[in-house]
Amino acid sequence: MAVKAMCIVTRSEEGRGAYAVRMDNDENVYFPLSVTEALELEEFDEVEAILVRNDRPEPAWRAIRARLPLGEGEGEA
Repeated sequence: MAVKAMCIVTRSEEGRGAYAVRMDNDENVYFPLSVTEALELEEFDEVEAILVRNDRPEPAWRAIRARLPLGEGEGEA
């Protein structure tokens, strides 16, 4: 089942995906490279994301779509 949550990016490296923390429950989230590059995610960015349970035990969630909150940019991935 998918959920929508606000996240704060904690790590983002060029050529790799990004990692974030959900603001509602502090669980970790992985943002695939395609989403990371499309939104140009950097550490401390706030992102609204649609999440699904990850196939791996850690991090617990994987973003399948995301967007920057209104007023912070036009990007959506």
